[in-house]
Amino acid sequence: MKKTLIYAVLIFGVIAVSCQRPTEKIVMEAISVEGITIAMVNTDLIFAGYDMVATVRQEIEETERRLMADLQSQARRLETDFQNLQNDVQNYTRIGHTLTLSEQNQREAQFRSREEQIQRRAEELGRLEQRYMQQLMELQAQRNQEIEEAIFSFVERFNETHGFSIIMSSARGSGVLYSLPSMDITQQILNGLNAEYIQSRRGR
Repeated sequence: MKKTLIYAVLIFGVIAVSCQRPTEKIVMEAISVEGITIAMVNTDLIFAGYDMVATVRQEIEETERRLMADLQSQARRLETDFQNLQNDVQNYTRIGHTLTLSEQNQREAQFRSREEQIQRRAEELGRLEQRYMQQLMELQAQRNQEIEEAIFSFVERFNETHGFSIIMSSARGSGVLYSLPSMDITQQILNGLNAEYIQSRRGR
């Protein structure tokens, strides 16, 4: 690929403020440095089109669905057991007077035991939800690090062949307001990343 030779421009602004004049005068001086080759990569497009990112996103979503399904299943069982307890207590209030004192004490002890078990299960379910959330965050962080390492590793190896002085990100918020289209190597990087990722998947 033909390298794009650019001239890095260092801008020094000198603002002269005069007490007698309300206006400000900005003096701009430019210094050009030759021999520097800079390429631009739109990392927004990289993350949007990198197959590894799509795979990781699918893995995270599937893991989240599985964990949430387990939580919902346990919550439904807990709700059912709580409703059954309420029904049994209501039924007891209707027929309790027909039971002996010993039977009443036994029933009430059973109700208290069931209520305590439901309360413990509810607390355990809350802790389980926190563990699942932590597990998802750790998985996301680990996969993001793997994606970042894969991109940096490929760009470094890519540049061993192409020899750019600097490869910069042109994503929104990167601080780069404009660059020549000829400096953009996003598609080459993206194609190389996906080809390498597909090859790594085949080798598993």
